[in-house]
Amino acid sequence: MWALVESKEALESFFSHPFLPRRVLKKCHFCALHFHLLFPFRYNYEDMIDELLMRRPAYSLRELNSIIRTALNEAFPGMYWVVAEIAECKCNQRGHCYLELVEKEDDRTIAQVKATIWAYEYRKLGLKFKMTTGESLKPGMKILLLAAVTFHEVYGLSLNVKDIDPAYTMGEMARRKKEIIEQLTREGLVNLNKSVPLPLVPQRIAVVSSPTAAGYGDFFGQLDTNVFGYTFSHVLFPAVMQGDESERSIIAALDKITRQQDDFDVVVVIRGGGSSIDLNCFDSYALAACIARFPLPVITGIGHEKDDTVVDLVAHTRMKTPTAVAEFLISGVRSFEEKVLDLQNRLHLAAGRLVTDENYRLDALAQQLAMVPVRVISLANRLLLLEKDLSNRAARRMQREQSRLAQLEQAVMLLDPARVLKRGYSITRCNGKVLKDTAQAKSGDVLETRLYNGSITSIVGQKEEAQRDGKKQGAYLLPGFD
Repeated sequence: MWALVESKEALESFFSHPFLPRRVLKKCHFCALHFHLLFPFRYNYEDMIDELLMRRPAYSLRELNSIIRTALNEAFPGMYWVVAEIAECKCNQRGHCYLELVEKEDDRTIAQVKATIWAYEYRKLGLKFKMTTGESLKPGMKILLLAAVTFHEVYGLSLNVKDIDPAYTMGEMARRKKEIIEQLTREGLVNLNKSVPLPLVPQRIAVVSSPTAAGYGDFFGQLDTNVFGYTFSHVLFPAVMQGDESERSIIAALDKITRQQDDFDVVVVIRGGGSSIDLNCFDSYALAACIARFPLPVITGIGHEKDDTVVDLVAHTRMKTPTAVAEFLISGVRSFEEKVLDLQNRLHLAAGRLVTDENYRLDALAQQLAMVPVRVISLANRLLLLEKDLSNRAARRMQREQSRLAQLEQAVMLLDPARVLKRGYSITRCNGKVLKDTAQAKSGDVLETRLYNGSITSIVGQKEEAQRDGKKQGAYLLPGFD
């Protein structure tokens, strides 16, 4: 500062510099004031600086932009490698490609700039990029580009792209693939379609493929001309199988199948062979999630021997080629047929064993039946003997019972009341009840005495108790009669 203010002319030259920002002027103003306090005898710098600021010329917008352009050209004379994400990509009719580049942090844009690839460069860079990555430049893609910083008075700041490194994008694609797999794992989608049961006989097939795909004809040729003569029904749902439109096209075909899912057993996604760069659409999260959630088992055969895509990872079954998918379906039907044939053979053997066992049983029964007449005669003889024995036992039992009955009859006759009365006994009743005790009769009671040939009515005049030791009994009662 002190060197610049040795003279008024030097100070005027310094403050008139066109690239000196106003904030620098103010800071120099402060320094000049400080210098004036130290050396008040030299110049009135405060008045001089205010005068110079008032006399500073105003620029037009074009002049200002020209100054900015010159400054940027001097500050950024060469080309620079820049990492950025494509937010927007447009190509006009002349073949120029216009990009909107951004840098994001936590999904928030922290930097943004326009970029241009002129038609001549774009034809070369676009072809190189697509041959290496399998995809054209598109929004969401992260790229490493070589660009020059340019500034136009009308269009503002822009990057003039001179080269693009596709290897960086390939690395980003691998990183993105890993992130997609991790996201699908967190969401529980990796094994979801694998849990859908595969039908025992998968014969109704929905095919997602391009009619012009190399593997399309191989698949149906192998399927329809199988050596076992199995019949398969298949419906093609056309889709673009590579390129920028493939993801949307395949998802649209799957949506159509969903509306007809009751008509199919499995879904087959096939395409012809190609390089690994043609498989980028099968590393899409949207397509992988759609297949993972699909209500039918999905079998993939996208025609690449080495690389597994994200779609292969979430599919029910992953086969290498369309022909391998056809063989898989044929083998499924063949496996079912072999199980049926095995059951048939087992049933035939079991039936044979059963018939043999029953024949043995019938032979044994026939032998037993041959012995029946002998056994019948033996049983008849036994019956005759039993009958004779039973007759004898019955006769003896009858004789015993008759003898016992005669004895009982004799006893009954002996116990007949009439016979007892005839032997001199009598029955005396008092008031209709048999008189057993002298205490039952009172003086004056009327007694009725029954004899064997009649009855006598009497009146009690006197009672005399019988001796308890049995030596003397009353004269008015029948002794020993109950």
